[in-house]
Amino acid sequence: MTVLVIGGGFAGVAAAWALGRRGREVLLAWQGPGASALYSGALDRQQWDGPADPRPVSRDVEEFLQTLDCWAPPGTLPVRLATSGGLLRPARCRDRALLDLEPLRGRRIDVVDIARPGWDAVELARAWSVSHWARQTRTQFRALGVVLPEGESLSSLPEGELAARADDPVWANALGDVLAAAGDGEAPLLCGPWLGLLPGSVERVRARARRPLGETLSAPGGPAGFRFEAARDAWLARSGVRVQRGLAERVLPTPGGFQVEPFSGLFSEVVLALGGVVGGGIRFLAGPVPAGRTFALSLAAPLTLRLGGREVTLESGVLGADLQSLGRSSIEQVGLLVDDDQLTQSPGLFAAGELVADRPRTALEAIYAGISAARGACRGRASINP
Repeated sequence: MTVLVIGGGFAGVAAAWALGRRGREVLLAWQGPGASALYSGALDRQQWDGPADPRPVSRDVEEFLQTLDCWAPPGTLPVRLATSGGLLRPARCRDRALLDLEPLRGRRIDVVDIARPGWDAVELARAWSVSHWARQTRTQFRALGVVLPEGESLSSLPEGELAARADDPVWANALGDVLAAAGDGEAPLLCGPWLGLLPGSVERVRARARRPLGETLSAPGGPAGFRFEAARDAWLARSGVRVQRGLAERVLPTPGGFQVEPFSGLFSEVVLALGGVVGGGIRFLAGPVPAGRTFALSLAAPLTLRLGGREVTLESGVLGADLQSLGRSSIEQVGLLVDDDQLTQSPGLFAAGELVADRPRTALEAIYAGISAARGACRGRASINP
């Protein structure tokens, strides 16, 4: 029977990939962009504001990253990435377009200055230069004026439109020639997220520039999210995984499998990768009665959301759940309880990604969870049909 995976983000795509590798028939269903489209280009398994994550990336996760072909191969050590807010932060893996600063420690890095509104290369170079990592490694940043092909008028384009210009091979080659001649022609170049909305565009610019070159992290909804979606769609087109667009409304267990409205047929297992509150998989329903003032799944299913180890309704006051008393962190903690195989309390129903309670809301964690859910679904099927 077919496994239904609901959600087209990191967790859902990883689950579909892992199920296909194990010979399972998969239907991947989702409605539209979710939280994965908002990611910055950094892949973390834990929150990045703590110590760098030293854990090696598992073999199956590494193979998944390679299959989608929008991420750089994970090395043995974390990478170091620049934000447009003036920070240098660690990450376990990265979008290929981003510049990893770790191999460049101790060098001078030129910050591309295209006189773009909202991009102050001088102040960014100063902030990065005085950061703890830069001072510790004696790495310097310097603003470097660059005029884009076709003139400075392009620098005022919205970020996505500017990045899309690099998807044109002619313009990308012209940009690469400009960057090759900029400054001393050798120092690494750090620019904003402008090097394409397609995963391969940055390689064309780099080949022409002939020097280390890459982006800062993207803002939410920026080019990194577009590149993930482009890589996902390209993989799906060649994978054989069936795809159906639609919003799942109800999951009904039956003796013969799961019925999921509005999708036709029965499914042996269901992997819920709907996202959390940000992605729309969990809703906070505001209303005048307690039932209208609580967290709820975006679909009807025999599952109960938990927060801090208790049902969310148990955290409610007279008027329902109170976000002020629960705290903003509740938005990131509420979810479904799962075991090590991502199995929920309902047999055959798995959850992964931001839908799971008390797990980091990070891209790499979602990928791990999606692959674990696929493994759990296959293990459960093997126990039924030895």
